[in-house]
Amino acid sequence: MSESVEVLLGGVKMNVNTDDDPVRVKAAAALVQEQFIALKQSGTIIDSSKIMALIALNLADELINQQESTNPEVMESIKSTLDQVVAQAEGLANVSLR
Repeated sequence: MSESVEVLLGGVKMNVNTDDDPVRVKAAAALVQEQFIALKQSGTIIDSSKIMALIALNLADELINQQESTNPEVMESIKSTLDQVVAQAEGLANVSLR
């Protein structure tokens, strides 16, 4: 069942109709608003639409990075590298010190 949730985005209050958990929607909006305020206060970008576009780009990049890190092939590569590091560490631990 769709529910209307009031959020603040880019300094603008708006109602969002959603089937998602309202708490989660408000948390997502708060994250965007926090980034909006930080970019606005930096003074380098004045236009609110450009700030929102930059926030969207940053969040999309984070999502892509997260998806890549959970990719089974990437995880297998990381695991293989860690196995090699552990093997090297074990080898060094077995070297007698003189």
